[in-house]
Amino acid sequence: MFRKQITKYSKLSTNTIRLLAVEAITKAKSGHPGIALGAAPIMYALFRNHLCVNIEEPTYFNRDRFVLSAGHGSALLYATMLIAGYKSISMDDLKKFRQLNSKCPGHPENHILQGVEVGTGPLGQGIAMGVGMAIAESKLANKFNKYFNFINHHTYVLFGDGCLEEGVAQEAIALAGRLKLNKLIMLYDSNHIQLDGKVTDSTKYDVKKLFKAYDWDYIKVPNANHTWAVSAAVAKAKLNSKPTVIECNTIIGYGSRFQNTNSVHGTPLTEDQIQELRNNLNYKVEPFVIHQSVQQDMNIFRKRGIEAHRQFNMNLQKLEGKDINLYNQFIKLSKNQFDFDLNWYKNFTIIPEVATRNLLSDVLQPVLENNDTIMVGAADLTASTLITHKKSIAFDDKNKNGQNIYYGVREFAMAAINNGITIHGGCKAITSTFLSFSDYNKNAIRLAAINHIPAVNVFSHDSITVGEDGPTHQPIEQIPTLRLIPNHYVFRPANLTECQLAMSYAIKSVDKPITIITSRGNFKQFPSDMNEAKLGGYVIHPVNKHNLNIIATGSEVPTAIEVSELLKNNKIEARVISIPSIELFEAQGSNYKASILDNKPIVSIELASTAPWYKYADLTIGIDQFGKSGKPVDLINFFDLTPQKITNKIIEWYQTLK
Repeated sequence: MFRKQITKYSKLSTNTIRLLAVEAITKAKSGHPGIALGAAPIMYALFRNHLCVNIEEPTYFNRDRFVLSAGHGSALLYATMLIAGYKSISMDDLKKFRQLNSKCPGHPENHILQGVEVGTGPLGQGIAMGVGMAIAESKLANKFNKYFNFINHHTYVLFGDGCLEEGVAQEAIALAGRLKLNKLIMLYDSNHIQLDGKVTDSTKYDVKKLFKAYDWDYIKVPNANHTWAVSAAVAKAKLNSKPTVIECNTIIGYGSRFQNTNSVHGTPLTEDQIQELRNNLNYKVEPFVIHQSVQQDMNIFRKRGIEAHRQFNMNLQKLEGKDINLYNQFIKLSKNQFDFDLNWYKNFTIIPEVATRNLLSDVLQPVLENNDTIMVGAADLTASTLITHKKSIAFDDKNKNGQNIYYGVREFAMAAINNGITIHGGCKAITSTFLSFSDYNKNAIRLAAINHIPAVNVFSHDSITVGEDGPTHQPIEQIPTLRLIPNHYVFRPANLTECQLAMSYAIKSVDKPITIITSRGNFKQFPSDMNEAKLGGYVIHPVNKHNLNIIATGSEVPTAIEVSELLKNNKIEARVISIPSIELFEAQGSNYKASILDNKPIVSIELASTAPWYKYADLTIGIDQFGKSGKPVDLINFFDLTPQKITNKIIEWYQTLK
């Protein structure tokens, strides 16, 4: 069947992808020609014969998703999009490959070039995000395919040896097999070469046995230059009941003098070497030109996408006539609109002392009950982080209506999969683990910020008050480093109002990831007003004619209030400022910030690294060393962080100001 898809233009189209990519790389004097020359047949076979995307409206909801996990091969993707006819990219854009403000940056970026589903770069994360997209498709199909096959698209991922070697990929692959994500098809650019040499110099495993062990289906294409064989493999994969990996044997740098060597991985070809490549491939089209025969060859891709979109719109109309409530739900979710209502909490009982992990869990429950496509999970720590739907079952291969995902001890993959679920659209994911383990998640959070993905990550056990587990579980530098990530809001709530604020931002965010940090231990609660809290920083404890400001966050807010009361005995009137989110506070106007951070001296109190607080504070109180194993109360006393010892420190410092 698929041998018939070898038209007289297949070779020309494949070679056009190759030459456009390497010409752009050479013009930029930067890039990766190896994958472009080797994997072009995979891209051609997939786009021409299978991928369903309407180039006229490339973001329509039921499109197939394609993820280039090997993001360094961006020129390969751009060249393929060009011959496929995407309106969002032009030949002039390709000629500006890797140049400042180009629509074709060194690694794909979804917010720069429409048609790029997600930006990748750090190897392996594209695989994990593909898994997340497949989870979202499965979840939404379960919800909306009540009457007919309304949601029915595939997720395709192109990856290489470097991706597979990363632990995040192994973590994600394991979960995908467990969930039997049969709409996930991954194409493996298997060329046996990586930047430093042969793959076997560092890695040796049986890829088939590896994926079979993770409960995947496996298909081998011995020669990817046989594009019909790649197409046949994809067609077979679509019929499988499990996720499928297709190992496509390719030749890195195919056609160049450096083919099958690591020299061609990341070194642009010279003009002479490109001419030699042209001769070897018998390619006679001028540089940066797409022959009209190639455009004709790719018409099938364009027509298929337009027809798929037309059929989807017809199905959408059928759904409207069949079930207006379900139709309205889809319209809302297709715009990534999720519900959050403060009225849900009118009858909440105020608890005098409670941990914010408990408060956030309570705030979360009505959110999940009113948004059945929001999914939650933890890295085998649900009992500790409390981020779970208490009334829902687990999402797995048999229960697609569940909202709880059991990620296992896979922090990095969990966060990267979260990115895929969320960027897919119609779903949102909330993940959780201990704050000290956020370093495992951080690269995925960073990639979410780059991609403008509103993923939500919750970290509990936020300070040395974790206690007996010791310094490995006691975060010090984690809060500041999370706050350093651009396009990313961090919330460390101190009470119910601030937990509601954090959750509201988490649910409503459309263009930035949200991190929420909660405590393990109970602490005294002080009420506050939402209208003040939503400004990110506000006076939670006012005094008459203050001569000192104390900034605090989270569980240190009641400590700061107690310190304020103790300071009165020394005729120091200190008002307390709660800053649940520095980023939100910084987003306010200069006049408001000046009214909070006035001309009085400022002290900060936070049980974390003190360095970032020098932005505001004249005196910073925190902890700049690793903790110890012991009871929380003993640790607080040992590190001189009790209210009385903090008060003494402030008095001693304040006297030097006179």
